[in-house]
Amino acid sequence: MPNLPSDPDNVTDLATYRAQMVAWTAADGLDNVGGPSAIGGADEFSWGEQGTQPLPLHPAREAPTQFRLRVDLVGTAPPLWRSLVVPAHLTLDLLHDVVQVAMGFTNSHLHRFALAQDPLGREFEGILTPFDVAEGDTGIHESTLRLDQLLASPGDTLLYTYDFGDDWEHLLTLESIGPLTGDDTTGGDATDAVLAARCVAGARTGPAEDVGGVNGWEELLALATSGPGNGYPEQWETVRILGLKGVVDEIDLNMINRGLARLAGAATALDWLRAQPIGTKGPSALAVLVAKQSPAAQQVLAGYLAAAELSEPITRGEAESATAVIRTFLGKVGAGIRFTDAGYLQPAAVRAIMLALDPKRRWRGPANREVQAYPVMQLRETVTLLRLTRKFKGELLLTAHGRALQDDPVGLLKYIAASLPAERTAAGSDIALLLLLLVAAGEVTNLDTQIDLLSSMIGWSYQGPGLHGNLHALRDAFDTREVLVWAGLGQFFPPVGSESSGLEAPRARMLARAALTTWT
Repeated sequence: MPNLPSDPDNVTDLATYRAQMVAWTAADGLDNVGGPSAIGGADEFSWGEQGTQPLPLHPAREAPTQFRLRVDLVGTAPPLWRSLVVPAHLTLDLLHDVVQVAMGFTNSHLHRFALAQDPLGREFEGILTPFDVAEGDTGIHESTLRLDQLLASPGDTLLYTYDFGDDWEHLLTLESIGPLTGDDTTGGDATDAVLAARCVAGARTGPAEDVGGVNGWEELLALATSGPGNGYPEQWETVRILGLKGVVDEIDLNMINRGLARLAGAATALDWLRAQPIGTKGPSALAVLVAKQSPAAQQVLAGYLAAAELSEPITRGEAESATAVIRTFLGKVGAGIRFTDAGYLQPAAVRAIMLALDPKRRWRGPANREVQAYPVMQLRETVTLLRLTRKFKGELLLTAHGRALQDDPVGLLKYIAASLPAERTAAGSDIALLLLLLVAAGEVTNLDTQIDLLSSMIGWSYQGPGLHGNLHALRDAFDTREVLVWAGLGQFFPPVGSESSGLEAPRARMLARAALTTWT
């Protein structure tokens, strides 16, 4: 190994150098770290290689058992922790998924499990992830190791590290052991064991990723909660990008357990999607989108599908409200509306549409021209995208579908569902499918942020604002979002004093569910 680029002949022999180091440390009375006394003899010295002793495994428990684990993010003050109840037969690959959800991570980086007494894997054989196997490492794959083989008594610990850049190190401590009974029993099948996982206690919100680890996160969190006047401009920009302004550093158990429920249902939902019949125009858009993704991304998307409760039926009353805006518009189109020379609806028609759709005059501007009452123009364009109306020889006319369905709320709702996503671009269709999944699952809080993450996960890059550059991606799903909003509200504009977007309403969720299960 050359010491100086200018002197290629100045080479230090590694064995000679090591012998010198051993002699120096011995003379100084220092511990001979890595030397013969530590390993067991000079011939057994191994530089950077994994240990070869078998993992000290406990016998797998025969009786159905559950563990209560405390997961501490090492280095946080006050402690950031979670208390998880999981089956003892949970395999480590599934435990990895559970911890990811519990801490709010996105499974975007590498991870590893290690014995607390051998964190670097120098003494015992390694616990391998799929990446390690692909790299040719030797050891025991995490998917073949049960939790009860590594933890046997309260107080036993295991290390879990995520993202070797930020180095999020977690100490997993077995708190208590109990019987696995009732709804928690999964029959001992490790692939189903995640069904019983739940978070029962904890403290603090999970950290954002790619912020420099614990120290970087604590600095940003302190800055976000202290107000302006502190920190550096680049830190404030990170606070803005991460959406930390006004953050509350508290655990959201409900959100975590919804995530665990999605994780538990993902495999079944994925099987269901793959088993769906192919329509006359091919498989569903969702099936095509999911099939193109990595296994990890498929699991996430299928989790939202699992949470959508797809078996819920459509009732006539719900269909009447959900289609009210579009049916009213179709009724006003009637036998046809002439366009002006500039290509807009006639002022009288715009006035009639607004009177029918906005009887309480929520719209504050002029309501007799499309350029001034632009919601009418947006409605017209969206309904045309749904092929319920069309432009022909200077007139807006009902299509055959529009005429047949304008007085059939249930039929119209099913037709709209089969027509979603309404978007015709590849990006718009994919983003709209993500929106449908989120609305169907009831996960509509911070939609822009969720779409930012999910759209980047499936491969889209807008290179704009947001943690993943896709904070404005939802704009590409504008038409599908409008249809869901009209369905949720049951009217053209939100009620006075309401902050509802309509997307959280049961009718919007109903339409989104129908759209995910209906195709031609």
